[in-house]
Amino acid sequence: MICIPVIDKNVDDALKSAENALKVADIVEFRVDMLESVDKEDIAKMAKYPSIITIRADWEGGEYTGDNDKRMELYKTAIENNVKFIDIELKEEKNKELVEFRNSINSETKIIVSYHDFEKTPDYGELLQIVKRELEIGDIAKFATMAKSKKDVLNILRIVNEFEGKIIGIGMGEEGKLTRILGVDFGSILTFSSMEGRSSAPGQVDVVKLKKIWELLK
Repeated sequence: MICIPVIDKNVDDALKSAENALKVADIVEFRVDMLESVDKEDIAKMAKYPSIITIRADWEGGEYTGDNDKRMELYKTAIENNVKFIDIELKEEKNKELVEFRNSINSETKIIVSYHDFEKTPDYGELLQIVKRELEIGDIAKFATMAKSKKDVLNILRIVNEFEGKIIGIGMGEEGKLTRILGVDFGSILTFSSMEGRSSAPGQVDVVKLKKIWELLK
């Protein structure tokens, strides 16, 4: 799957961007933390689209600085509306609470538990432990780490391959672009791609270019 992040500042623009993105992508990621204002009704609208709802906290590289209880309530609204995925941090103390809430109401939402390192890629052993911890909590493990060498790229793809179908593994930065191109073939459930020059993380490949590369590889 190809996922395009939606990074608009207001909800109406975000919904329009999602509709445009879904003409060329399989799913969108609503970066709710980048919205200037959002309420439960807005989340319900977003949940109607094939999407990931992400409200990334500032301590994990996002822009959400508000009340964490409100953040959890917005996530619960997404779950109540059966959004395809939510993305919650491994370091979030209430991540298990969201899983328990999902289970208690028999929601179909899948929960991505994510880890980010914008400076480096941990070694293979540390990455392995991170992914195992994530899968002890949620349905899908995700990590996005800064790739600085071919060894980093190999470690990322190795981990992705070992957890095929249950993982999203990304190497950020120029060196990590190869993981965005090959990750799906190695077992990642999706890759994040930019559209019209708008990206949410360093190294995202333009969706048109990505599709051309995949076509050539086939």
